[in-house]
Amino acid sequence: MRAPFLFRFRESLAGLPSLLVLLALVLAGVQQSTRLVRHEDPTPVQISLFEETLPATPKVETPPLPEPLKKIEPPQPQAKPVPISKPTPAPVAQERPVTDAPAPLAALPQPAAHTAPAPAPAPAPQPVAAQPAPPPQPNTANAESQYVAKLRAHLNSIKRYPTGREASQLKPQGKVRVWFVLRRDGSVVDLGIDESSNSMLLDDAARKTINRAAFTAFPEGSWSGEHTHRFTADLEFIPASG
Repeated sequence: MRAPFLFRFRESLAGLPSLLVLLALVLAGVQQSTRLVRHEDPTPVQISLFEETLPATPKVETPPLPEPLKKIEPPQPQAKPVPISKPTPAPVAQERPVTDAPAPLAALPQPAAHTAPAPAPAPAPQPVAAQPAPPPQPNTANAESQYVAKLRAHLNSIKRYPTGREASQLKPQGKVRVWFVLRRDGSVVDLGIDESSNSMLLDDAARKTINRAAFTAFPEGSWSGEHTHRFTADLEFIPASG
């Protein structure tokens, strides 16, 4: 037969009342607050300031400086007396008898006659060889201007008005300034449009004109020191009438 439930835990239940009492005492002690009372001393405290006098420093007397020593000069020796010598009398020249006759004059040498040298004959003038005249320098400015004029005339002679349906409908008209760089042998290095005609058809036709051109070599002496030179040309495109 099984024992009742409370009988099995009888020992634990017996200590339960004392545990509850202990817990109540702990809670009561925690809740009690301790009052702190400020203690004030009614006796006032007086503070006075006083100056502390420093003891006087004793005056130290400096000893007198010793007198500077005088420089003792050694006694100078006395100068000995110099004996005075008596002057010797000068010898008296004996007088010679004066004669009235004049002394004979010696014969003076006569100066030799000065002969002027004969003038040397002047050298004969030698004929000056005639120097050849320098060859005439070529007029490079004139040659350069003529070469540029030939380039522009050649480009205007080979230019072609653009063809096609768009060109026949729009019929653009205008002037294109094209630039191009040539080597000394006349080959094209680079090209471009300097001033556009506001028409892509005319600008493209100007480029094709430069590529199609056959340029000659630079004249001799022109643009000296330059391997390449930049040129410009104005190409005007006018549509055909009719």
